[in-house]
This record gives sequence, structure tokens and C-alpha cells, in this order.
Amino acid sequence: MSDEDDLLAGEIALGLLDEPEREAAARRLGIDSALAERVDWWRERLEPLSAGDSVEPSEDLWERIEAMLPGNDNAAIIEARRWRAAALAATVVAGLLGTTLLLRPVPVPQGAPPTAGLAPAPVLRASIAGDSGVVATIAYNQTAGDLTIAPGKLDVGKHAAELWIIPADGTPRSLGTIDPAQPATRPARASVRRLIARGSTFAISLEPRGGSPTGLPTGPILGTGKISGS
Repeated sequence: MSDEDDLLAGEIALGLLDEPEREAAARRLGIDSALAERVDWWRERLEPLSAGDSVEPSEDLWERIEAMLPGNDNAAIIEARRWRAAALAATVVAGLLGTTLLLRPVPVPQGAPPTAGLAPAPVLRASIAGDSGVVATIAYNQTAGDLTIAPGKLDVGKHAAELWIIPADGTPRSLGTIDPAQPATRPARASVRRLIARGSTFAISLEPRGGSPTGLPTGPILGTGKISGS
């Protein structure tokens, strides 16, 4: 994959593209599996940063930076985009280092009372249903932070099925694409675990291969289901 394609994958994951660019990216994701995999790679590494406070740059920031470059020609624009990618990579590294420190186990002093006997957190469940019936069942182990996904009547053709969690604020957060044919268990990202709670909603949407290029559902909703306790 070229540097330009890698940068495009990062911009898709961050939702930096304007409307014409998003449409072009969605078409390409439908046929370019390498690009789709790279978008997933970027999303996995950017996800820890979404839990913190963010500062949105002004809409014309990159245009003003590009305009200040000598000549303002195509080579200068490409250089500006590479500078943007370098800044993005530095931010990702800093965020991942911070996440690593936060998740590092705290040493237990000798003689500390044992924790055995503590009751495990309950398993949360949801049945995701649409027009064709139950499209998937989901179980979330709050102790392990694992999602178990069992697909039902889930026909996506050449597209992808993407799982979302919709908490009380009504904004969907992606839990990644899922296999429409095989059950699977996988960990939920740390930044979304607190959103998976009773009363929240799981949803599955139909998306281009590699997942939504915008960070929000773009295709039809195949099914939804409220989360309840075990």
C-alpha cells in the first residue's frame, strides 16, 4: 500500500473527507480489501483516543496551511497531507502509550486479602431483530469485557455487517464489522465498554466492505435489540 493510500485510510477512519471524497472512498472500499483492512487498522488504534476530550480544528485549517506552502502546487499539497499524517501518527502513539500506562496491572502487596469469592458481573444479552426475523444474538460478559456474537438470518451479499452500540445519548458507536456466517467471541474496546449497559441498544447496519467510511451507520439498519440482564 502506498503512502497516499495509507493516509486515505487514516482520513476515512477519522471522518476527515468531504462529501464527494466520502462517496469516492465508499465506492473504493467496496472493491479494495487492502484499503478496507487498513481502515480497520487505523480505527483500532484511534479508538482509545475517542474517550478523552477533543479539540476540533477550524474547517479551513488545512487549506490555510496548504496555502502557506511555497508554490501551492500539487507537490506542496501532497507534502501538507504527509505532514498531517505525521502529526496524526504522533497523536496515536501518544494516546496508545497513555492507554498502556492506564491499563498496566497494579502490583498487589504481599499479605493483601484475597479477592476470591467476589461475585462476577452479570452477562448482558440482546436479541437483534429486523424485518426478516432475528439477525443476531449478542451476549456481553461484563467481567471479561467480551462480546459473543451469534449471527442468525443475516444476508449481506458483497457488503459488510457492522455492529453498533447506541447508548442513552442516541449516538451510535461502532463495535466493528462481524462475520455474518460464524459465531465469534472477541473483546470490546475499553472506550465503549461503559456504554454497553441495560437499556442501551445494539444495532446492525449494512455497510461497504471494511465498514462505514464515516464512523456512523450509512446503510440500511438490518436489526436492533435492547440490552437486558442475564
